[in-house]
Amino acid sequence: MRVPSYDDLTPQRGSVVGAPTTLFACLYEGGDDVAMSLGDVRVTPPAVAIAREFSPRIAVAGPRMVIVDVSGLGRLIGAPPVIAAEIDRAARQAGIDVRVAMAPTQTAARLLAIGCPPRMVVTGDVAAALAPLPVTLLCELEALPGGLSPRDRARPFDTLSRWGIATLGDLAALPPAALSSRLGRRGVALQRLARGWDPRPFVPDADPPRYRERLELEWPIDALEPLSFVLARLLDPLSAALERADRGAAAVRLDLRLVDRSTHARVLQLPAAIRDARVLRTLLLLDLESHPPRAAIDVVAIETDPAPARITQFSLLERALPSAETVTTLLARLRALTGEARVGSAGLVDTHEPGAFEMRAFGVTARGAQAADRDAASPPAVTLRRSRPPAAIRVRADGGRPVHVASPRRGQPSGAVIDAAGPWRTSGSWWQRTRWNRDEWDVALAGGAICRIFRDRDTGRWFMDGVYD
Repeated sequence: MRVPSYDDLTPQRGSVVGAPTTLFACLYEGGDDVAMSLGDVRVTPPAVAIAREFSPRIAVAGPRMVIVDVSGLGRLIGAPPVIAAEIDRAARQAGIDVRVAMAPTQTAARLLAIGCPPRMVVTGDVAAALAPLPVTLLCELEALPGGLSPRDRARPFDTLSRWGIATLGDLAALPPAALSSRLGRRGVALQRLARGWDPRPFVPDADPPRYRERLELEWPIDALEPLSFVLARLLDPLSAALERADRGAAAVRLDLRLVDRSTHARVLQLPAAIRDARVLRTLLLLDLESHPPRAAIDVVAIETDPAPARITQFSLLERALPSAETVTTLLARLRALTGEARVGSAGLVDTHEPGAFEMRAFGVTARGAQAADRDAASPPAVTLRRSRPPAAIRVRADGGRPVHVASPRRGQPSGAVIDAAGPWRTSGSWWQRTRWNRDEWDVALAGGAICRIFRDRDTGRWFMDGVYD
């Protein structure tokens, strides 16, 4: 990318800085939410999405700032204040806080969005609207080479402060010749910005690439085997396009139009960016085995959500982990075999119920040698291996305190209790069938085992909850 120079800040002779028929809207988001990096400019995805809803001619102008060419929306929406109100309403519905400003030039719209109230519309005298704004707003609009030091960047503004120039109107009123002799080209460029002149014509950003394939079938198909050949025909060029762009599919959407004119839609959220056509076809077929369409298929469409390609760095000190494609395919086969709710990682639930957990989907991550070293250096933790369901045991108690444990199940610890801690009484969910009411004990047996046992207060029976490692 070419680094902008001072010459870029000055429009060429004869260029149009803002015809009366042009109108630009600037969306400036001042929140602290996480931004997304596109190239060398950081922009917020919600603001870009809202801008594209109103016009395809948009341009990312800087951090949290999007310029929209709204010159032709008068017949569709209404007057400029109505357009600004509609943009503001769309932003509020999306849950983001943006400032909307409209003006005949891009520079004026940007300055008004930064320094004025949440909604500002100027269609007449731009200089009068910009005059009361502080001159320090020009810091966000200057295009300077990246090698300048902070002192060089702030030098003209320090000079203007010593002169008593505090507003854009004061800077715009200075004689250009005298300003050029003292601050050079940069001073003239700052004055042009203060007057609301555009340094360059409006060049809209290109539309984001869409990775989508669609095929209309000559004859409807109602089986997965012929559908697999259709998916392969669609996924091969899709995978090639992702590879050329150095992207992978973070999610895949499959739309099947059925012969009854309904649509069978499935969305696969992938744990890692994948672009292997065979893996994607296998994942789609396994998902359709669990969620088959109710009628024959006559149109197949596939669309992917692109993400940066995955870069894996293996370690020389440990065995290489399976690839993301292999693990994802294995998980898909397990879900098709056992059900979606039975595959994943156990997650804690916000409850006091003993042993409560839920199954959560997990992603594919690579462990490096540093992570393995940290795990090895961390102090060992005591692990309770629970019995599911808890096994019934016989306990002899003396004054309510267990003194001997006998388990009829082979392999479970038994013997005299040499030490015990408890009881800890827990109860809950009395309004449900899964209610519990028990006294828990941690006991150390003569054989060296440490166990968690509990007594059900409703039935008086004892159970082995687990064994400590």
